[in-house]
Amino acid sequence: MKLARRIVFGLGLAFASSLLAGSAISAYDVPNETTQGPLWSEEQWPFPIDQWGTGRAFKCTADQCGSEVRLYLRPKIGFCRCATGVSDDDEIDRVGDLELISADYKPLAPGHAVTAGIMTGRARLFAVERPFQSPTAILSIAMANKCDAIVATVVAKADVQSAQEDQALNFLRGAAIQHWVESQTGSG
Repeated sequence: MKLARRIVFGLGLAFASSLLAGSAISAYDVPNETTQGPLWSEEQWPFPIDQWGTGRAFKCTADQCGSEVRLYLRPKIGFCRCATGVSDDDEIDRVGDLELISADYKPLAPGHAVTAGIMTGRARLFAVERPFQSPTAILSIAMANKCDAIVATVVAKADVQSAQEDQALNFLRGAAIQHWVESQTGSG
């Protein structure tokens, strides 16, 4: 009985420590829980701090995603229409984070509806101009729950294709990201 109590206590202590450690434990270098998809590893946020603060940056290697893909993710609390969320292209244009890459961008096509767990919204492909480089296709994803937006910017070495969009959305649907979304938006 004493041994059983020690084991239970030890397991409880380990669990509590892991909760307190928070980001010290990375749950991202594992395949997506639902699809056994590509591995995404977390990197340091590469952009200067602006009014929205820092976010989270992830990378999927070319051997996993067909092309090297980076996904930049951050919350924008209280920054979308409370009644409708991100329901049209004007809203994705307004809340998206393309300015992190360049201020010179234009849409390539109309957006389309996307869902990732508790969040619903839209994705839209943009041509982004950067100095001394040819235009790059970058995917902007903006989703909402109530009045809070979560925005993702997907950048691939080669232009973003539908396969990379699917891989990014599957990653956003994963349990680890959904838990983070709930903690950021208070929607849990």
